[in-house]
Amino acid sequence: MLRTSMNLTKTNILPFNPISEEYQVNIFDITPEMAEYILTNNNNDNRKIIKSQVNKIAKSIRTDGWLMDGQPLTFNTDGNITEFQHRLLAILETGITARTIVVTGVTPACFSRCAPAKPRRAEDEIQRKDKTATQSEVSTLRQLLARRQGDTLTIQNSIDQWIYWRYYVRAGRTLIDSFFDSVDDYNPWQRTFAAWASLMVSVGEEEIASNFMSLLQEEVTGDGQASCLTREFRDFFKEHSVYMSNTGRTELIYQMLCVSADRLCKKPDGDIQFGLSIDQMNHEYLKKKGTYRKFLDNPDNIQIQSSPIFSN
Repeated sequence: MLRTSMNLTKTNILPFNPISEEYQVNIFDITPEMAEYILTNNNNDNRKIIKSQVNKIAKSIRTDGWLMDGQPLTFNTDGNITEFQHRLLAILETGITARTIVVTGVTPACFSRCAPAKPRRAEDEIQRKDKTATQSEVSTLRQLLARRQGDTLTIQNSIDQWIYWRYYVRAGRTLIDSFFDSVDDYNPWQRTFAAWASLMVSVGEEEIASNFMSLLQEEVTGDGQASCLTREFRDFFKEHSVYMSNTGRTELIYQMLCVSADRLCKKPDGDIQFGLSIDQMNHEYLKKKGTYRKFLDNPDNIQIQSSPIFSN
């Protein structure tokens, strides 16, 4: 809610006239008093305010200060702002003075007529810094972080996460490539396989992951000796995934890959049963021990500052 203690009828609050037929660009220091005046008197033709967006901007200001990102405060020819209302509210909330580009004389309703700018995503930020990063690699990173159940991939953390994980992501994708060159059965879950393989590489279990992919390929294609583990892996997934949602299938196959890694640690030739029931294929059971637990960012939910580095 806007403060009303100030005298908003003052004509000298703003160092510029927001009503202008001429398209002009200037730079001004926007104070909380000016922000409140604009929001009260010049915000009569704008979209709905989203409080969560104001909170995000205010948090960013408190963390990193006011960043000179080139985004302007714009007024149309009627004197109403068309962009910047959430930032003005954040200026008001944090009490800072923000040096800002101010544009007046913007065509009314221009945003409903012009093609909108492409929203920035974490992928865009990573590829801005690393032109070699592919879409499939970034998708694998997103899946990997989701499986760790810690930090999710955001624009703010994308570069740091990519720098930390890119070697493992690329090694994991290389590990599964030959399998998916020969096998189509698991194509919908290629990112999940890649995320699992990347995590296996990150904890020094690349050989176990490679062994499982080879055994599963032999099981599916019929080349070589079938193993008890991969036979039961295929049968288990077919039996229990049929009535699941896509999200449920993805979760199940990731959990099964973690269980299979545990089994191969005991019997590298795969001559071992899968050994779990569908009732045991859930987060609460699997987080107690084994590979699934090893990959979790914070399996015991201890209140610590999150980090991209393994803590367990």
